[in-house]
Amino acid sequence: MYLLGALCACSAPVPRVPPVSPEGSTPAGPFVPEARALFEGCTSVPDSAESRTYRCGDVSVWLTEVETGSLADVLTQARERITARFGREDVVEVSGELPLAGSSWPSTRFAVCRGADGGASTEGECRAGGYSSAVTVQAGRLRGLGCVARGNARPLLARCLELLEYVASRGNPEGDVLGAEALLVPPRLPWRSLAVPQGCQLAASTTRAGRIRCGDSSFAWNVYVPARTDVTARWRDQGVAELAEALPGSGPVEEVPCRLEGQPARCSRFTAPTARGPLVVWAAATEWEDRALYASCSFPQSEAPFPAACNGAFSLP
Repeated sequence: MYLLGALCACSAPVPRVPPVSPEGSTPAGPFVPEARALFEGCTSVPDSAESRTYRCGDVSVWLTEVETGSLADVLTQARERITARFGREDVVEVSGELPLAGSSWPSTRFAVCRGADGGASTEGECRAGGYSSAVTVQAGRLRGLGCVARGNARPLLARCLELLEYVASRGNPEGDVLGAEALLVPPRLPWRSLAVPQGCQLAASTTRAGRIRCGDSSFAWNVYVPARTDVTARWRDQGVAELAEALPGSGPVEEVPCRLEGQPARCSRFTAPTARGPLVVWAAATEWEDRALYASCSFPQSEAPFPAACNGAFSLP
């Protein structure tokens, strides 16, 4: 093998809906049986109807299902995801191949390190490193892949390769089909339906996770069964850390009292600069009977306290 060493806060009643099935969910995470050992401790982030990110401590892996296009285009999109996150000028890349899903596929090894001369380097003090790749799967579908390891550490890069092999060969470890046709409509939490405000898009929606995008605002959620306090805390901490890291220039994270789905909670809140003004991010987790919920909502500061995109999930105490 080659390569270098992201409403009102109304109190009105909400409609009841049938409970979300707990099928596929375990205390280890909502993964299919054959994926549970490998993805133990990982949390799912619905990027879009076709894409998922899995945060696994200091490693994050993602996959995107693509029905049409070329392998080169999918690889380019995977690479652009890296440079969009870390900045093109700070990323050093080396092209080659990775053995995935029984074949060799075009891939890129990247590193985000600062050299002694202040420029980008493959060594020195590193923020991150990892891989991007693309593979062809059954029926001619394409799959874009990537993994980021904090600090570019070798043990974490080895973990990246294990996770990439799984998603390359088997796809979504939750077992859900990734695609617009597989969206659960209307989106819902176990105890109520959610709304997709006019002008917004339902980017992802399953029995366990979803995301609603409304221009510069976004509301995302994850549900798992059965609730376990240690898992809930881990989901919250990892989710907040990933949100802050994905928004360059983010301010310090504040812990403030709030309500999530009407339940008293501690919210993590921070702001990040954008070309259109400050972006405010709220995130929290709560447990409801036998279920747990982690949710986040980001929106322009001008839309405070909470816009329609947040679906009334967050409110002030």
